[in-house]
Order: sequence, then C-alpha cells, then structure tokens
Amino acid sequence: MRYPLNPLDSEARRQSTTDRAERLAQFRPNIYKYLRYRGLDVDEANDLTSAVFERAVGKLAGYDPGRGAPNTWLFAIARNMLNSHWRSAGLHSTLPLAAVEEQPTFDPPPEEMVVRRETRRELIEALGSLDGRERDLIALKFSALITNREIASLTGLTESHVGVILFRALRKLRALLFASTGGAR
Repeated sequence: MRYPLNPLDSEARRQSTTDRAERLAQFRPNIYKYLRYRGLDVDEANDLTSAVFERAVGKLAGYDPGRGAPNTWLFAIARNMLNSHWRSAGLHSTLPLAAVEEQPTFDPPPEEMVVRRETRRELIEALGSLDGRERDLIALKFSALITNREIASLTGLTESHVGVILFRALRKLRALLFASTGGAR
C-alpha cells in the first residue's frame, strides 16, 4: 500500500538534492580542465562543462554512492558527453597550441614565458604522438587528478592495466621530450 507523499518529506528530498548538487560543484574546475586537456577550446569546454552539470543534477536522484565516488560519476558523464560531442561534430581533435596560449597565467619574466611556451609546445606535440587511450588516461590522471582505481572504474580497465598504460605513456613522453630538446632538460 502506498501512502500519499508528505509535503515535508518532499521538501526534505528537494533540499537533499540541492545540497548534493552544491557539493558536486566543487568538481567543476576539474571537469573543465579535463575537457580542455582533451582538446576543447575555451568556449566548448565551458559549454560542455555546464552541460555535464546539468545532466548530473538531472540524474542526481539516480546516483548510487555505493557504485563509486561522486567525481568518478561526474567524469563518466563528462567522458560520455565528450564522446557524443565528437561524434556529432564528426571529428576528434587534439588540443591546439593556440588554445594552450589562451590559458590565464601569472606574469613571470619574459624569458621564463618563452621557455614555458616552448615547453608547452613540445609537450602538446609529444601528447599528439600518443594514441587516444593514452591521452585520455593522462588527461584523467593529471588534469582531473583522479586515482588509477577511479580511472579503472570509469574506463572498464583494471587498475593495474591503467597503471601500466600510464607508466608506458609517460615513458614515451619522457623519451620524446628528451629527444626534442637534445637532452637539455
């Protein structure tokens, strides 16, 4: 037998959803950074970040903490929406160098800015030589700052496989960067 909903219960449920949505907002900068690392420009990343949180708030009632941490759930939504975005656009791009230059920075001395710009360019080129899965795992690990366990649950890989892929990808990046600088760094 179902009892009619108590208005107080309904209000408490609405308040609980609002509190959870506010707690999810703390992950907004990491979602944005992840999308930027994955190749979206500033405007696309802002739009998709907003869409991720709209979808998350809409599906908040179905979120089960027993199945994973909130950030893992959010990054799953972000990855799925990013893949849908690329499918609908009919393309998959890497982060353009110009987009990296748009990143807000503090004002270091000009020499340091030149070195940073060159280092970023080299890093972007090196990241472009990795395959899509390696780039995705590196973006999740270093832009989203999530653990290998969370990456594993997000991607369907085992935790140890994530670690191996990351280790090998970082080793490739180091070798590429070492070769591009002639061992200077």
